[in-house]
Amino acid sequence: MKKLCFTIVLLILNFSGCTSTHGAYTFKGTVNPGTWLRNHSVSYTHEGKTHSESIQIYFPKRYVKGANMRTLVVLHGYDGTMRDWEINSRIEDYADEYSCVLVCPAMKKSIYETAYYPETGTKWSAMPGGRYVIEVLIPHLRTTFALAHDRDRTGIMGLSTGGRGALLLSARQPSFFAAAAGLSGDYDPLSMTRDRLLSAVYGKYDQNRQRWENDDNIMKLAVNLKGVPVFLTHGGKDFIVDPKQSEILAIKLKSLEKEDSSYSVTYKSYSRSLHDWSYWRKALPEVMAFFDARLEKNN
Repeated sequence: MKKLCFTIVLLILNFSGCTSTHGAYTFKGTVNPGTWLRNHSVSYTHEGKTHSESIQIYFPKRYVKGANMRTLVVLHGYDGTMRDWEINSRIEDYADEYSCVLVCPAMKKSIYETAYYPETGTKWSAMPGGRYVIEVLIPHLRTTFALAHDRDRTGIMGLSTGGRGALLLSARQPSFFAAAAGLSGDYDPLSMTRDRLLSAVYGKYDQNRQRWENDDNIMKLAVNLKGVPVFLTHGGKDFIVDPKQSEILAIKLKSLEKEDSSYSVTYKSYSRSLHDWSYWRKALPEVMAFFDARLEKNN
């Protein structure tokens, strides 16, 4: 009788554990809560060829294998590395506090574009960076780690061009992300028609105006951010990316919010801050608190 009762208890515990999982979990390696999984390879096929990119993932201290946990895609700036956030901030402390998995892809010189063109002179990899995040990275997280299945528990953030990426991808695929944050990002290509990074992907503005105006124009795509709370922040003394980039997007979203409460934007300006890690570290507590308030709690 005691043996039977013990068996029933085990079955109940196993069943309750299964309810916290969502989707597949196929990763064969070891995951240690409270540590980074480094140099994890993400393979994909594009135009008949196989390619591989690297990511690193921080699993918070309360992580449970296969659990349907909060997931935050964290993007670096142009020519950065997947370790930038780890090396320059204590983002892991907030991940532990809020029980959030951090996913940092190695995006190199991507501006998170969603297409290449005949004029494109700079390609981060075989597939455009923005498409890779949506079409390869997110599905990989779902099938390999059972992460990012649940929109209500998935967010995206980035700094500089990574901020542009976070807002562009959440506007392109609002069904994937419940919240987005951009730190010191650029969002209005039509006010940056001489920008060398944009020109390297989209070609010269004068010869490709329709492309600049429509394809990855976040100001135009902002209407898609209905139901996606947005946090924008910028240093007032940023001489690399004009602070007006965040201000005008915040104004655009605020005007949408006045007409429809499904839009939501929080804008923070730090008047004396630059385009550097000193500023981004200062802004990080507010950014992470924003996600904690808007991403659904773990089961």
